[in-house]
Amino acid sequence: MINFKLINNRYIIFFILIIAFYLRLYRLGYHDLWYDEVGTVNYAEYPWGNWNAPLYWILLHYWIKIFGISEFSLRFPSLIFNFLSVILVFFLGKRLFNEKVGIVASFFIALSSLHLWYAQEARDYSMMLFFGTLSSYLLFRALEEGSLKLWLFFIFVSMIGFYTNYFYFFLFFAQGIYLIFSKKLKFNYKEIIYFLIIIFSFIPYLPRFLNKFNFVRHGFWVPKPTWHSFFITLENFVLGYNGFFSLYLISDVLVCIFLIFAFWSMHRNNLKQNFLFCISLFFIPIFCIFLFSKVFFPIYLDRALIVFSPYFYLILSLGLTSINKKWLSSISIVIFFSLFCFGAYAYHNDLIFYPYSHHEGAFLKKPFKPIVRFIESNIKEGDIIAVTNINPPIIPSLSFYSQKIKNFYFFFDPKFNDPNWQRPLSRSLFNIPIYEIDKLNFIRLWLISTDGGARMGGLDENSQSVKDWCGKNLKLELAREFDGVWIFIYSRG
Repeated sequence: MINFKLINNRYIIFFILIIAFYLRLYRLGYHDLWYDEVGTVNYAEYPWGNWNAPLYWILLHYWIKIFGISEFSLRFPSLIFNFLSVILVFFLGKRLFNEKVGIVASFFIALSSLHLWYAQEARDYSMMLFFGTLSSYLLFRALEEGSLKLWLFFIFVSMIGFYTNYFYFFLFFAQGIYLIFSKKLKFNYKEIIYFLIIIFSFIPYLPRFLNKFNFVRHGFWVPKPTWHSFFITLENFVLGYNGFFSLYLISDVLVCIFLIFAFWSMHRNNLKQNFLFCISLFFIPIFCIFLFSKVFFPIYLDRALIVFSPYFYLILSLGLTSINKKWLSSISIVIFFSLFCFGAYAYHNDLIFYPYSHHEGAFLKKPFKPIVRFIESNIKEGDIIAVTNINPPIIPSLSFYSQKIKNFYFFFDPKFNDPNWQRPLSRSLFNIPIYEIDKLNFIRLWLISTDGGARMGGLDENSQSVKDWCGKNLKLELAREFDGVWIFIYSRG
């Protein structure tokens, strides 16, 4: 007898996977490489020579030997890992709750603009997401079935996770906490040994980890989180960096509603243990990162928290699918999926509306190749080039695409120094306060400013102040904009 319901679900899953792959492939190589991705190229060329967790860079090292260095090829591994995570979320949801929850959760992650962002960025976040989700799936099955083969797979995948990104430690810690409480402190010595094997496997790389730890401890660009940061994280899991106030508010309301229904469904359907699994792997690591950032030094960053997002989507899906009233369920589904669709649309149309607090360290990618061609075609002997932005840092990308331009100045107005920047600007040959610009030896000055990486409609305060000084003291010869990057050419008049 044919199970039509199963066939329908298979069609739905197939449709979700097609959508997920298309959204991740669409315009994959469209944008030029930005700051972090330029760093990725450097790390990939010497994967054993940096203090980051090495596996992603080792993978990319051999990847670019085969496929070369291009925007598309560098980002394609992230696409694959993120796409496979969509499939894993379905199987994890099906295992924890039911097939419907798995389908809805996989649809959430397929449309999530936060996941689209890092599925199309040459960084290690999607690889960490994949192995983190896989390890959780294997752990849950191993605890249920007691299979040695599953435990060995869990150990192997967890080792890979440790060597992929240091934020994986927090997920592993949460998995250990869940294991302790799920066993009600009745420890199985074999399970303790399994976790110890994973921990000891990282010892050979511990010195490099400590080097990175000490560097970040002495000051990094990440600001200290506030309690509002947690709500921003939840909003970004729904709309990514691409929402605005009213949409984020709607998402907050719906998330609260779905969480209430998820708790209700947990009690009604006797899903306490499975629900605890999701809550533990979502809340514990994020809270630990938040607490660490408050007590010691800030490391709370939404793009690194993406590894915990699958459990958030699973909880929301449980709540959404447990709403009994059809009219409320239908309205909730339409509104919530509309939010995800809007986020995906805004992402692919390069729209960021909200203040920087919603996209810390993330910026719209700029057209660096046309800028480089313009500069190289028009620069003359005696010209100097200066930028006015620390964020987004555009110098590495311009230098990466240019064979001629390597030296840049940074001009700043001291009164606009960012108090959250923990490494104050050092006085050097290339960091110049505006009142010393006139002392430089140049015939023409090229001033490059950006809109801060979002559609803010103008320059930031520091850039505007430097531009005003140049306008008063120098003669403007030419102004040109490249999609939010302005080039002003000044002479001494």
